[in-house]
Amino acid sequence: MSSASSNTGLGKELVLFHDCERSELTLRQIRNLRAADLAPFGLRMDVFNFDGSFLSLVLDLPQAAMQDIKRRHLVRLDTIVELEKPLEIFIRLNVKHGPNTEQLVRELPLHEEQLMVEFDLAYSKINEKRVERAWVDLIFENPQMSQVTIRDLTMSRRLRTEL
Repeated sequence: MSSASSNTGLGKELVLFHDCERSELTLRQIRNLRAADLAPFGLRMDVFNFDGSFLSLVLDLPQAAMQDIKRRHLVRLDTIVELEKPLEIFIRLNVKHGPNTEQLVRELPLHEEQLMVEFDLAYSKINEKRVERAWVDLIFENPQMSQVTIRDLTMSRRLRTEL
């Protein structure tokens, strides 16, 4: 896709959002060929002139991912990302429970060898009995004149050990 407009869907789960007046964004699916790449395909996003204030990719999580979720869970996102130039990427986990949406934000530590963030739901205010859906925002800060390749993105959840 070239000149990708806001609210453009990529499949059923991924949506691009931005507020640019003139979109100079391209998105393309690329084949992953390296041994470290678990997913068969990745996503490459080229950003040229960027006159907006935000750029994000929103990934809807499947219903099964949030089924029986408890505040005792840790939710983890592991990713393989290649950047053409240094860039800040924030990951926001959104959990809709009843009329409320809990938002937990972490910065992806791009200077570390393993790119991952964890969300400890014990510090959230989710109502476990009313969880309806969840989604993840990948928020890109100052993305102009950059290329971002997301080779893989894996989400998991684990129960906290009770001591």
